[in-house]
Amino acid sequence: DAMQSDLFGAALFFIIGAVIAFGNFKLSEFFLKNKKDKFSSVTVIRQTVQVAYILILFFTAKYTPWDRLYVLIGGASGVTLPMIVFTFLLLKTNKKEDEDNTVKEDENNG
Repeated sequence: DAMQSDLFGAALFFIIGAVIAFGNFKLSEFFLKNKKDKFSSVTVIRQTVQVAYILILFFTAKYTPWDRLYVLIGGASGVTLPMIVFTFLLLKTNKKEDEDNTVKEDENNG
């Protein structure tokens, strides 16, 4: 059945997109914890990887057995939806580190 096959393709590219989003999250987390001054350059890298993934899907989807629309929707939602969750986790991590630094500064000044 063509519809089930297309849904499989969408799910496959969603998973690949989610793996890319997770890799971007781990890269961002590393720079946020260890090299905060270089964090803004990581944002450019993350965006470049995500856009490159979508472009690769767009230009290579015709060589897959699945409809291009399903491939693109699966891939785009795969990099976008998990990254929303990962961004909240990064914000939470950053907020916790800022609070920890404030406590340490207060202890040193007190």
